[in-house]
Amino acid sequence: VGFRMVVKGKGRGMEGASFHFSFGKLCPWISDLLIYKEHPMDIYAAALPGCPRLGAKHMRALMDYFETAEDVWKASAESIEKSHILTGKTLAAFLAYRNETSLEQIEEKLYRLDIRCSTFEDSDYPPLLATTANPPAVLFYRGALPCFERTIAIVGSRKATAYGIETAHELARGLSAHGITVVSGGARGIDSASHTGAMEGGSPTVVVLACGLDRVYPPENRHLFHQVIESGGTLVSEYPPGTPPLGRQFPARNRIIAGMSRGILVVEAAERSGSLITSDFALEEGRDVFSVPGSIWLPSCKGTNQLIRNGAICCTSADDILSEYGWKEEENKKSEKGFLEQLTLEEELVYRFCCTENEVTSEEILQQSGLSVVKLTMLLLQLQLKGYIREVGSGRYIVTRKD
Repeated sequence: VGFRMVVKGKGRGMEGASFHFSFGKLCPWISDLLIYKEHPMDIYAAALPGCPRLGAKHMRALMDYFETAEDVWKASAESIEKSHILTGKTLAAFLAYRNETSLEQIEEKLYRLDIRCSTFEDSDYPPLLATTANPPAVLFYRGALPCFERTIAIVGSRKATAYGIETAHELARGLSAHGITVVSGGARGIDSASHTGAMEGGSPTVVVLACGLDRVYPPENRHLFHQVIESGGTLVSEYPPGTPPLGRQFPARNRIIAGMSRGILVVEAAERSGSLITSDFALEEGRDVFSVPGSIWLPSCKGTNQLIRNGAICCTSADDILSEYGWKEEENKKSEKGFLEQLTLEEELVYRFCCTENEVTSEEILQQSGLSVVKLTMLLLQLQLKGYIREVGSGRYIVTRKD
């Protein structure tokens, strides 16, 4: 499947020559180009997290004071010193880093790795996370940022029992089937089971990592992370590419998991589990904590049972969470209303092609519709924004609701 371009005019034997372009190879490139053109990445913001000693609070303060990341990057050393935000070794480290860093190299690396970024001032930044005490100034991500309107975090033990794995998987699948975005940390055990269950439920899942997005940790989850992106989910980190998974970064990662979620569900956790740190972050930000009861004889359940004794909401099914926020009732009302946005004639045409099979590819639609590559790309994007279709992999689409 492809299209042919004919060269007209004068040239060294090139008149009338034709070139065949494969849609399968060109479409992803055009999609990326359109996205980058419509939503250009703030490369100045993307460069800031790479500076040694510069934390999220410093970055937010600088961006507030100078108004934009570009102004921070271009400000004179005297102006930065007068702001009194950076002092001593932190100031010296930033000025040295700025002088030695090539923005072009950072931009090329991020584009090559298919990594984008969002700042705490951007509209696509997770809204709940932005209201926390210490939100990341910059979030790097791979994949497509989902709607963060209805999010639940699921966390638990890395050394989970079969009971914990099955419970996390089924609860995540149940939530995802009702359009809930499941957030977790991509670790072994409960986290991995939660992401897998969420993908089976049909909604995007978010993996929050404690390292750069070019690193895979744990290594055995490489395929899982690939599946997350292919299914429309997202890998997120506040750390720039190249950052290894250091121990001190995991508690900081946990605050992001809790911060971007309406509530946090702890499935299986020992008395001193890192999952309890995440629940503490949630409580500090006024979020709900749910806990799955476990055996009184298992050390891996002592933490979750203790949470329930301390006032956490006991959770034995996805309905316990859905009913807590009235999400099931909202879904029923939306089903009754049907589609709110009308389609244009061209959108209707593409939508009808999508309805012919359980899953269709952009190449199939291009072949049958006669539309141009660019036009089809934009129509598919509009149909996704209006909620008619969803991309389940690279160039593969399913209808979310049929007439």
